[in-house]
Amino acid sequence: MSTYKIYERARDLLVNPRGTWKVIRAESVTIKELFINYATPLALIPAVANLIGMTIVGIRMPLGDLVRAPFLPSLVGGIVGYILNLLGVLVGGWVVFKLAPLFESKTDFTTAVKLVLYSVTPIWLVGIFSVMPGLSVLAILGLYAIYLLAVGMPIVLLTPGNKVFLFLLSTIVIGLLINIVLTMVIVGSIYGPMYMRMMAL
Repeated sequence: MSTYKIYERARDLLVNPRGTWKVIRAESVTIKELFINYATPLALIPAVANLIGMTIVGIRMPLGDLVRAPFLPSLVGGIVGYILNLLGVLVGGWVVFKLAPLFESKTDFTTAVKLVLYSVTPIWLVGIFSVMPGLSVLAILGLYAIYLLAVGMPIVLLTPGNKVFLFLLSTIVIGLLINIVLTMVIVGSIYGPMYMRMMAL
């Protein structure tokens, strides 16, 4: 998928989710193709933006000082975060796949991954705001991903209308727990010690 095709798919998901989910449902693709042609390029947006924001733009510390993070630890953290971000999509797809039978939905792992992968598009896109740490509050716009997931479930997984809410809620709760674990891995092993050193300067 070319850069323009990625842009088209991301744009269509945002402005016409129902129509785009119908197109996605009809597409026959492998998980490998989904990641290579869509996920890996888009997931670079928050990773690169965060690296620039931390090492070049700088982070405003609690006492008001502007501090720039050391490049190498930030790069390592960015790479680890990038990998875990993509891994999170696979895990999220696995969760949806396992929950699907409970909500009378299509039980196919590739389709479940497809649903999760395309649903997180807004989260990857708003990652661009990480280039300016002060704008990180705008990451809340990524919550549009929940709407995309809700719209996609009945179209892609054929979830009955009366089952969508509970399916969505279950997926979000488990997804949040997974996200907390992944965040703790990154913060605890890389960013936490780095921030402590920066505050000590």
